[in-house]
Amino acid sequence: MQNFGQGPQRTSILQELSDANAEMGEAVALILNDMVVQSGITNPDSEPFEVVPESWRKLAAKQNKTPEEIKELGETYKEEVCFLAQSYLLFMAKETRNLTGKLDYAQYEAYMLKYRFGHYDVMNKPEYLKVVKAQIRNAFNKLAKHGEATGDDLIDKNDMAAYIYAMSTKARRSANGNFEGFDVDGIITPEEYALADNQLLAPEDNLFSVKLRIAYKILNNLL
Repeated sequence: MQNFGQGPQRTSILQELSDANAEMGEAVALILNDMVVQSGITNPDSEPFEVVPESWRKLAAKQNKTPEEIKELGETYKEEVCFLAQSYLLFMAKETRNLTGKLDYAQYEAYMLKYRFGHYDVMNKPEYLKVVKAQIRNAFNKLAKHGEATGDDLIDKNDMAAYIYAMSTKARRSANGNFEGFDVDGIITPEEYALADNQLLAPEDNLFSVKLRIAYKILNNLL
């Protein structure tokens, strides 16, 4: 007798994103989408996005932190980023009727056309729609592969966490302007988002691609 209960396991949106909050995800979407009026140009009326609570920033600013406090900062940051990423992805999944919590390209494109580019009236501008769809494909490729050259064709919670982490990553430079590494402070400003968004939509491997790769490795303890 055939057992229809057997076979490859399939995740559901409830299993994959069980710790997420769709209302929080919608808030993340609205705040980020409000930061730009078009690619690379910020909305002057938008506000910074706080990734972590004020308590995290107070501890981060403390002098002579203990090893335990340093560890707490790292773990708390990862927890906050993962919660926001899963919530954001849950909202995107619900908006595109995705049942697995892992977006394919068609679903990501539909979401971006509605929320990221909806106010551009692109559906009534065929010549611009072609350009926008190419940009969306660039962004999807970077996110689904977390900045790497190869990867699957799905955006999952780990990819989205790398995106949120990378968005809050700042380049650290010396007094002479030399690059010295990356830092996180738990805040995404409209200017930082506009720059990162512009690089995400671009076809080439760039600084945001590097941030995605590093963020993915940090979050998955690969460094």
